[in-house]
Formats: sequence, structure tokens, C-alpha cells
Amino acid sequence: MMNIISNINVMNDQLISKDELNDLLTKDTAKIYEVIRVIKKSPIFLKEHFERMRDSIRLSNVEGSLNFDEFQNSIELLIKENNFENCNIRVSYYYDNEPVVLFYFIESHYPAKEQFMTGVHTSTAKINRNNPNVKAFQKSFKEKVEEIIRNTKAYEVILINNDDTVSEGSKSNIFFVKSNKLVTAPDEAVLLGVTRSKVIEVCEINGIEVVRRIVKYNELDSFDAAFITGTSNDVLPVKTIDDIIYNSADNDTVKKALELYLAEMRKENN
Repeated sequence: MMNIISNINVMNDQLISKDELNDLLTKDTAKIYEVIRVIKKSPIFLKEHFERMRDSIRLSNVEGSLNFDEFQNSIELLIKENNFENCNIRVSYYYDNEPVVLFYFIESHYPAKEQFMTGVHTSTAKINRNNPNVKAFQKSFKEKVEEIIRNTKAYEVILINNDDTVSEGSKSNIFFVKSNKLVTAPDEAVLLGVTRSKVIEVCEINGIEVVRRIVKYNELDSFDAAFITGTSNDVLPVKTIDDIIYNSADNDTVKKALELYLAEMRKENN
């Protein structure tokens, strides 16, 4: 369950209490949201998150739109009024005679250093998103994923489509490595993660080829390595998918992708 940790929150560039926020969230029918990472009180890749949320609203056919200046001011106001140095902000959007945009800090968890050094265990499940390109909350989807994580002790669930293709994780994007090339699902098949886009961008600039193509479940054991990306995960090596074992944490291409992405984050933070 999402845990709101900020007592002072923001709606449309105005301060509201936690009780007011909870009341407003009960009216949220659109379930469109974004999660933005804050490092040293600075939001990371704010413009990119704004653009993705705007796209989610458009693709969902929900009324209204976003204004970037108001979006940015609300984020800065929330950070200023709270004392969280390194934490995630969740932004929720719905329309109630006018656009309602809510900003609040949520309890945030990041991988331990050891998990970057060893890689994480993941498991697969046949689950489909309603619309992969829209970041919207689906209660039944979340509950199903949480049950699988409890039962398998996995860090993440990799989603398998009805045609036995592999597109993404439940809350992450996934990349595979083959002969120093990155392989990831086509854009139309996944949530277009901000971290995913940045990883593709910095890798291509630095000479790492990125191939977007359909990945079949029965070819997973042919890859050299794998990693997942996300707002909280950065570039996180995958040790196992079900019983398939990878040495991802020691793979040079995975290490290079992580190094390039962290450098981009540092540049953004400065």
C-alpha cells in the first residue's frame, strides 16, 4: 500500500494538508500518476516526467491538460515545505470540472549496494497491462504482482504477454545484453520509462547499440545478461529470471550502462 509521508502537500500550486490530500485522492477516477525521484532536494528529469504524464493524460482520453510552469512550481513548493533530502514524489492527476494535480512524498525504497553488486532475483508471470504506454494505477494488477513477489521472494515480476513475448517488468523496464548490444522491447509494447529513455540515449551516444525488437520467453536463456531500469532502480543487474541465471553484475556492457546513466543523473542533479 502507498504510504504518504508528507504532512504538507500541494494541489495545483497551493499548499494542502495530508487530510485534504487523502480526501481528494478518494475522488481520483483517472488513476494517472508519475513518480519523480528527488536527490539532495532536487527533482531528477522533471521535464521528462512532465511530458510522460501529459502523454498519459492524452492517451487515456481524460479531460484537461498540464502546465509545465505550474507543475515545476508545485514540485519546488512541496520540496521546500518538507524536509526530505532523498525521496520520491508521487504526482496524481484527475479532472473534476478542472484539472486536479496532487503532489506528495511517498515512502521510498531503493536497491541496496549489495544488490547492484550481485544482481536481483526476478520471476515471470502472464499478466497484461490495459495500455502499456499509459502510467495508470490498476488495483487488481498491483495486488496480483504483490502476491507473486511474496510467493517467489522476487525483487520484481517480469510480465509475459499472451503470445509468450517479454515486454517489461511490473514497475520497471527490462534490457537484455547479447554480444555487447542492448535488446529491449519495441516502444509501443512498454511503459515509456524516463530511466529507460535516458539509458537508451546515453548508450547510443557512447557507441552501445540498442536494438528494439520483440523478445520471446523461450530465448531468455540465450542472452549474456539482463538489467531492469526505473526511477528508484537506476540500472539494476538481474541475477535470475525464474531459474535462468545471468552474471549480469559482472557484465561489461551492464556496468557501462550503469556508469553512463549515473553520470547523466549527476549532471541533472548539478
